[in-house]
Amino acid sequence: MLGKLAKFTAYSFFVGLTLIGCSQEPPKLKNSSLPVSDSPAVQGVNVAAKKQVIARKGGITYSSWGNANDEVDYNTTTNYPQTGRWGNETNNGDGTYQTIDLGSVYQLNGVGYKIDWDSAFKNSLTFQVEVSTDNKSWNLASNIIHPYNQADGFNKIDIDVAIPPIAARYVRYSEPPDGNWNGWGTFFQLRAYSLQKK
Repeated sequence: MLGKLAKFTAYSFFVGLTLIGCSQEPPKLKNSSLPVSDSPAVQGVNVAAKKQVIARKGGITYSSWGNANDEVDYNTTTNYPQTGRWGNETNNGDGTYQTIDLGSVYQLNGVGYKIDWDSAFKNSLTFQVEVSTDNKSWNLASNIIHPYNQADGFNKIDIDVAIPPIAARYVRYSEPPDGNWNGWGTFFQLRAYSLQKK
């Protein structure tokens, strides 16, 4: 028991994975305390690589970060295996998101992302991934609360998360408004995994 507790406290973030029915608005979820490393390894191909970002909200323009509203800039988040950069306002106002069109319907078994956010506010950050086959009705595939972790000025997360198999053509990666303002942040890379090859 003590060994498990020690292992549990060694991790810097917790995962809550929930798969629900269709909804237009993300529901409030209860997050479990399952360490990310206890999640099954994600297998398959990153089918989001080189795909188009078709919708976005919360981008910022900052001289040293480039123009977040420039198509060349915001589409770099799918330049896998290279890392891009899309500056954003994290969970400000109505939240921040990018939606990727995979081009056709895939059976997804995992999602992944590399992001950061300003640690000056010492707040956790909720990150959600939703999927859709029609870009209208959405299923919540992943909901993770990443706690504050003081580092070099920005909290950094690079994670792949296994999910129950689900059909999707559109994938929305978001930082919903959760009441904790986290300053500016970055989407570096967004991923979606499938065992299908098309």
